[in-house]
This record gives sequence, C-alpha cells and structure tokens, in this order.
Amino acid sequence: MLKSALTAVAAFAVGAALMMPATGAARDLDEIIKSGVVKIGVNPNLPPLSSRNTKGEWEGFDIDIGKLLAAKLGVEAEFVPTDVPARVPSIISGIIDMSLGGLTRNSRRMKVIDYTVPLHTENMAVLLTDRIGGKLGKDPASWKELNRDDLTFVECRGCTPAQWVKDNLPNADLMLVENSADMVRTVAQGRADGLVANLDFYPVLLNNYPDTNWVILPDVIKTAYCAIGVAKGNHTLQSFLNIALWEIQSVGLHDQLWEQHYGIPPIVSVKAQPYF
Repeated sequence: MLKSALTAVAAFAVGAALMMPATGAARDLDEIIKSGVVKIGVNPNLPPLSSRNTKGEWEGFDIDIGKLLAAKLGVEAEFVPTDVPARVPSIISGIIDMSLGGLTRNSRRMKVIDYTVPLHTENMAVLLTDRIGGKLGKDPASWKELNRDDLTFVECRGCTPAQWVKDNLPNADLMLVENSADMVRTVAQGRADGLVANLDFYPVLLNNYPDTNWVILPDVIKTAYCAIGVAKGNHTLQSFLNIALWEIQSVGLHDQLWEQHYGIPPIVSVKAQPYF
C-alpha cells in the first residue's frame, strides 16, 4: 500500500510539473543583472554544503560557489532556503533563478528544467549502525544483502536515493522525511535501520550523534553528477553559468573550496570542460 501511494504521488508531481509553463516567471540573464540580485536556491540544513551558523549567516560550499557566481554576474547573491522537494518547483515558478543544493542530473528532471555543466559529484552509499549485525545475524558486506522485509530505510522526499531504494530494495519498507538531518536522526534513534545518501555529506551529520556506532558499507553504489538547475529554455543564464563554471573549475577553485569545507578532496572530481 505504501509503495503504491508513493508511486502515485511521484507520478502526480511530475505530471503537474510538465503541465506548467516552460519558463514561468523565470528571469533571463539581462533581467537578473538589471535587478542587481540573483536568487539562489540552497539546502537550508545540509552542512557543509549549505547551512546557517550560530549567527544566522549562510556558510558552506554552495554558499561560496554562489557568491563567486554572483560576483561574476556583478550582482548580490540572495540565498533562498529550498528543501529538496521544492527545488524543481521553485525553479519552474521563478521563486529562484537557479538551484544549487546537490541537484543531480537525470532525464526526468530534464523534461522540466535545464542544467549547467556539472558542478560536483555525489557518491551514494549505505549508512547503517552496528545494530544491523544483531538484526541480520552477521555484519553485511554489501547493500545487496539488505533487500529484506524486516528492514526500514529512511530517505528525503524528492531525493534520488529514495527512488533507488524503491527500485533496488523493494522488499524493505521506506520512510520519507523532509531533509538529510531528519534522515540521520531517524536512524540514530532506531526508527529506521539505515539510509542511502551522499557519502560525502556523512561526516558532518554523523558528528551530531557521537554515541551511535555508524557503519558505512564499502561498496559505493554509484557516482552522480550534480549541476546548477535553471528554468527550461533560459539559455542566456545557462550559457553564462557554464562559462563562469569553466573559469572556476579550470583553476581548480571548486576542488579547493570542497576540501576547505569537507576536510577531504572530492571523491570524484569534476574536470573542467570547455565544450558545452
């Protein structure tokens, strides 16, 4: 019943997006420059990608990238809190001019928005706790051992890993929450057995639960490429951002910022590509 309901909701969401105007209220490059402000959608609670510090100031990899892009546009950056499920609708409706926030490229989204060249990668893996050994009778060595009806996974609505769990672990139950912090909290509290998410984001989130013994399965599921999302047909903004990213990536600045915020180099680095 749960899986049928999730399928219906997903189909409705994509269908509704497809019926919306291609560009909606989206602003092109000239309009953004004339306004003096670019509205950038960022995840409100996903450090070190983006979050607010104790002073209420934005910080993180996406924030630094957003500021660099705004400077190249010659405008101010306005960071708009945009949870995962709201990213594509916010682009389509013109609430934001562009979306960062770990927006992975896929053909489903490409029907309703456009992408820039890749900005960074995400490397999906399974996160569990040491409780899993007691439940399975042994410590699992691969995610392929987790397709069981006595296991529950938690994912955020609209995330690529949520669909992956449904496709590859169909016997497991799936719980949906609003953001990555909620996902980690749910597993730490024992309300779910594990989650599938971006391996690069784990260290910061897991530090909030020092009494939990976390287990990351060694077999990385896949590497996905994240890009900047813009409104469908907004080619002036898309082309500008591609050139701006080339300028940033050709000198390795994106990798420097990644290591500054994550403490490690990118697991899979995006190489500068001059052909768009």
